[in-house]
Amino acid sequence: MSTLFQLHAPMNTLKALVKEMAPLWHSGDSILLLAETVAFLPWFEMYIDDINQDDEVTNQILDIESIYVLADDIAQLNQTAKANLDLNKVKIIDDHQWVKLTQEVNRVVTLNSTT
Repeated sequence: MSTLFQLHAPMNTLKALVKEMAPLWHSGDSILLLAETVAFLPWFEMYIDDINQDDEVTNQILDIESIYVLADDIAQLNQTAKANLDLNKVKIIDDHQWVKLTQEVNRVVTLNSTT
């Protein structure tokens, strides 16, 4: 079974959302970073590494199929955020591709923390 995890979180709650995702994770799942969460891609990757290296954590986030970001979300970032963003490891998709992606997976889990 493959899952698409859609994450929408400001910087101050992103780590907690990554921890919340870990027990639900299966090898081959994918992730879509939504809205301003795109700007936090380096921290997101660091939080995944932290979880995977923590001996006390029983659930790891391994074998990520793909990490996606929406082209519209990138366009909304300011120039500084865009300049500091390394998108080499992600797939940039549009809304049409997003809808198609949600239809190709077994389930979609949205983790949202906008407070």
